[in-house]
Amino acid sequence: MDEQFVPLVPVEDLPADLREQWGATERPGLRDFIRVMAHAPGHFRRYNEVYGQLRFDNHLGPRLTELVRIAVAQTTRCEVCMAGRHPSAVEAGLTEELVAEIGESERRAMTEAEHAAVVYARKLATDHLSVTAVDRIELRRWFTPEQVVELSLLCVMCLVGRFSAIIGLEEQWCPVD
Repeated sequence: MDEQFVPLVPVEDLPADLREQWGATERPGLRDFIRVMAHAPGHFRRYNEVYGQLRFDNHLGPRLTELVRIAVAQTTRCEVCMAGRHPSAVEAGLTEELVAEIGESERRAMTEAEHAAVVYARKLATDHLSVTAVDRIELRRWFTPEQVVELSLLCVMCLVGRFSAIIGLEEQWCPVD
């Protein structure tokens, strides 16, 4: 990690709640993310609250949520984001075969709805003006307006991975078995 750009806050200097979060986290890259974000602890707490609700309390389901999160992570090149797989998504059928289809035009394991969401997420994360009328029709075909809003907000919140990539946070790959 580029220690000159944004250094890690020493663990002993973390606010108590962030130290607790750091201690409950096993992944080294996520631990470093907490230590970087601790430079602005109030904003990080608010980010965590909103992101957590979008990721875990939505109408998309854990498998689709994780596919979208990883799709955005692939665009940001955030190693920490790309490495994780949430257990609830794995329980809901997330496989590495599905993850491998994220950048592909052909679907073997991904549903049409998942494909539409992933295409939209990748475009929103890279060039939002490339979202076409066809993309919007496909989203409306499979998702309610509430789900489209949740999907869009989830994508935006995942773009924090751009910052993680810029500062060089690293993580070991954690594929689904």
